[in-house]
Amino acid sequence: MVPVLGYWDIRGLAEAIRYLLAYAGVEYQDKRYGFGSAPNWTCEEWLAEKYNLGLDFPNLPYYVDDDVKLTQSLAILKYLGRKHGLAPETPEEQRRVDVAEMQAFDLIMSNLRLCYDPAYNDEKRKVFLEAFQEKADQFSRFLDGHAFIAGDRVTYADFLLYEALEGIRAMDPGVLKNHPVLQRYTERVAAGFQEYLQSSRFKSWPIWSPFAKDLGPQHARRD
Repeated sequence: MVPVLGYWDIRGLAEAIRYLLAYAGVEYQDKRYGFGSAPNWTCEEWLAEKYNLGLDFPNLPYYVDDDVKLTQSLAILKYLGRKHGLAPETPEEQRRVDVAEMQAFDLIMSNLRLCYDPAYNDEKRKVFLEAFQEKADQFSRFLDGHAFIAGDRVTYADFLLYEALEGIRAMDPGVLKNHPVLQRYTERVAAGFQEYLQSSRFKSWPIWSPFAKDLGPQHARRD
């Protein structure tokens, strides 16, 4: 049987995993759980299966690969990185991947917290984007002189950082205009899974669920 990646029918915390699987050429089932229909959004489709899949910690995303059953997006990325030769190999690569992985995940979670904030407004979005510029400067210095996070080879952390940056671009398509290092970096990473990005399997919208205050299916795209 082919592996199964289960997640909501959004990009969310699973899109970086989808990138990795596409990059590695893995055939898998992309199991997407819907939210019903507007305005009565619901999680019932997932809840009907949640405790029947044999998961140690039932949650989304999950990944089932024969006897391996995993939840937690970072755990899945690391498992797939090790399995498909996309994990760090030297102490220096490990150091760079460890720190960048967490910095990238922090970006994704800060995006999530903002978009699910009940008091979300456009002013908060602008403050978030202004604060991001410092993070972008830090990542630019970190990546300057390196093709990828680990150096000259792709690791699982690159897919995470790529999606973190793309999620912020969804808030403001020009957010990287003053960061050429990051622009070139995202182009290099995306080159490894262009076939996926140009296929019907890639769903660029929404980023978050209909319960979000921005970047959800009911919100207008800014691109």
